[in-house]
Amino acid sequence: MKYTHSESVRDSDTLRNSFNSLTRRTFGFDFTAWHAAGHWGDQYTPHVLLDGSTVISNVSVSRMQFDMGGVRRQYLQLGTVMTAPEYRGQGCGLSIMESVLKKYAGKTDGIYLFANDDVLDYYPKFGFRPSKEYEYFIPFPERTEGYTLEKADLRQPARLRHFEAAIKEADDAMRLCENPGLIHFHLAAGYGEHLWYLPENDTYVIAEQKDQVLRIYQVFGKQYTDPVRLASSFGETVREVVAGYTPVRRETFCVREHREEDCTLFILGDDLARIENDRMMFPVLSHT
Repeated sequence: MKYTHSESVRDSDTLRNSFNSLTRRTFGFDFTAWHAAGHWGDQYTPHVLLDGSTVISNVSVSRMQFDMGGVRRQYLQLGTVMTAPEYRGQGCGLSIMESVLKKYAGKTDGIYLFANDDVLDYYPKFGFRPSKEYEYFIPFPERTEGYTLEKADLRQPARLRHFEAAIKEADDAMRLCENPGLIHFHLAAGYGEHLWYLPENDTYVIAEQKDQVLRIYQVFGKQYTDPVRLASSFGETVREVVAGYTPVRRETFCVREHREEDCTLFILGDDLARIENDRMMFPVLSHT
């Protein structure tokens, strides 16, 4: 049987429902709420293989624009890579991957993805190579006067508009640009429970304390937020601060190789060597 390729998932109820069904089977989540809220924009495009009108395999392409110290880079992130179990072993994923790489060859500054440990030998066949990332942390932060933290309720229209203006000013040496929909995807996926507003400096912070570690996933706003003061805002039990992005002011932090279980960065293109060479990491909230 001949399978067909399609890039029309978002705007077809039939294909989108089938795509969401396979995503739930494979990863345990779907994009239903994201689409219903109007946040699924042109930046995220599933490239699917169809058996009739049923999605049997997929490689999604996310157009990613990053501001690196005033220099813009256009990358593609591949994600939601999946094939229905009953169709595996037929080269479905191979067919899509070859099609995607051919389509975007020479049209981007680089292509990257995050791979599970059981497919580490798969992506080098297409020219990808593994790359290190680095994370920034502060061990045993000082105790000082903390910020006032207010839970940010984005269901309020005025608060939502204020937040969406703030996300254009992320404190990130690798700032994600022109993609508010992806931020909203992560907020809906659970990060929204950890969104705080700091009235003192008109800044939003997505931060969560787990045991004695404060994980700062992102800081949004024009004014500087001191990570040591932020740690004190969460109480006296914080023994380490870890950033889920590359801070602009790195001198405050120590640095180490970032390691995440069952997740390895693969890159395609010389420009992306800067991630390892400059000791950077893709923001957690940019993952697809």
